[in-house]
Amino acid sequence: MINWKYFKGIWEAQKKQGPVSAMPPFDIDRLRKKGLPARTARFLVQDHPHWWLAWLRRCHPNLAIGSRFLLVTKGVDVRDILERGDEFETPYGPEMTELARGSNFILGMQDGAAYRQMKSAVLSAFPPSQVEAAVRPIAERHSRDIMTRAAPGFDAVAGLMKIVPVRICRDYFGLEIDDETEFADWSIALSALFFSDPFADATTRQLAVVGGDRLIKVIDRSIAAIRNRQEKDDRPLARLVAQLDQKRLSLPDIHSIMLGMIAGFVPTNVLAGGNCLDVILSRTDARQAVDAALAEGSTDKLDRAILEAMRFKPIWIGPWRYTRRDAIIGQGTRRERLVKAGTVVMPATLSAMFDPEIVQRPNEFDTSRPHRDYMIFGHGIHLCIGAEIARIQIGECVRALFSKPKLNRVRGRAGKLAYVGAYPANLKVDFERSPLCRTVDQSMVTVVCPITRAVPLDAVRDKVGALGNPAIDEVGGALDKVGSIHFTSLAVAATGKDEKSGLDTGALVLEISGDGSTDDVIGAITQAIGHRLRPIFRDVCGLSDGGSLESFLKKHNIEMSPSFGSTAGLVFSGTPGHSVRRILAEARLADSV
Repeated sequence: MINWKYFKGIWEAQKKQGPVSAMPPFDIDRLRKKGLPARTARFLVQDHPHWWLAWLRRCHPNLAIGSRFLLVTKGVDVRDILERGDEFETPYGPEMTELARGSNFILGMQDGAAYRQMKSAVLSAFPPSQVEAAVRPIAERHSRDIMTRAAPGFDAVAGLMKIVPVRICRDYFGLEIDDETEFADWSIALSALFFSDPFADATTRQLAVVGGDRLIKVIDRSIAAIRNRQEKDDRPLARLVAQLDQKRLSLPDIHSIMLGMIAGFVPTNVLAGGNCLDVILSRTDARQAVDAALAEGSTDKLDRAILEAMRFKPIWIGPWRYTRRDAIIGQGTRRERLVKAGTVVMPATLSAMFDPEIVQRPNEFDTSRPHRDYMIFGHGIHLCIGAEIARIQIGECVRALFSKPKLNRVRGRAGKLAYVGAYPANLKVDFERSPLCRTVDQSMVTVVCPITRAVPLDAVRDKVGALGNPAIDEVGGALDKVGSIHFTSLAVAATGKDEKSGLDTGALVLEISGDGSTDDVIGAITQAIGHRLRPIFRDVCGLSDGGSLESFLKKHNIEMSPSFGSTAGLVFSGTPGHSVRRILAEARLADSV
């Protein structure tokens, strides 16, 4: 027999509730479910629910399990149930009120005066009209900064999708947050109790009670910080504190609103963002839609691609509802059914979004769908109040993530979505490093050209000296422009005396350190300053008028090596593997810091 917690199980658990101090240390990993039953449930519910939901829509649209649970899969029935809040009520209120210490949140309330008053307070603190201007710059900045520092093998869930919502809670909500990961884990524990614990699991309750207690401490500390600050603060928590000072809200009301907004935002977006990413990386059509939107720079097209990806794998199969009194669904159809009071109902919004009776071509990835096809953020009066914040945050995370070239899953298990309870925890991705982050091969080129013309070495030194030491602006600028030469030196080396002429003999020694192979380095130097080198090598070393300077230098290149049997020499590189462009970029970074 299945024992649903609504509502007797909740009341019994609340009566047995001990003090927070007596509970085990907080560890979100206690939510992890192991063993065959957990793997089977994950396979059916989280990874592959579409096939059995489609079968139920055709064969058993209202599936009863025992006498107290009903799964509803037809689109029109799902919408009908979510619109009839007086009969099919949201069951989250008792636990939301408990953890907020006396005040319910709108997700746990039925329609009425109290609901409208609380919703008005929430909307005045979190006005939807201001979300775009306030939240997008925050989400864009943090997403970009995280991905700028990211390396291949990056955990896109733990390192991005889990962190950016917390930073929005800090920078937009106005909360004083010390540890981002802990804050996210506390909120996930709260969400797990409210939305994914229909059987009153003791571990889930313990984690939620401890997490809720710590979140309330964060809220209270943040309220104190607002009162101590002198400058004006127009963020949501400060607006709620102003309503508290005006006696329009109580402290439990603020606890309730902030806990509700945190638990409805951070964990939900970890779920939505992780699932959305999983779809984009799994479906070619979804990936193409995202890539096309990013290439075009279209925020609207990116939002639509993400919304459609979330349709394929939303945050849940459906929300929980509790039947307050006897009610009829599917009235006038062959599936008409009396739902008795006390029945726990799940209107399967995932199934509804794939019901061909209300959604055209449901199995196609189509970003041009009308908004009525989507129930990603719910339906009816409990449509997610933070949907705009969620849309913007997930969009900016996806934009920053897929700005990395050739991004894809890492191979093996680490590239698959892993969960803590119902919530995504890890998914690692690889991508191509930026050229500035990659090491490069380098070469130290030593060209030794004997001086074949009978000319005094001092005259040769004068020709070389005309290039400058340090180089004249023309030469230095040309070497900088080619972008791969670290060091260049041209010297005259005396090698003895010619017995016939009595003149000193010598050689021109051209040393170059550069990025790439020997051929790359010689090619770069001839491109940059070949017009200044050619006259010297022609007049001194016998380079023919029509001859190739590049081939001439390669012919006289000497491979240097400390190895036995080679021309002895130490190949010195001051910054091994660092390209010229990387060194210059790091210099700019140092200047900025």
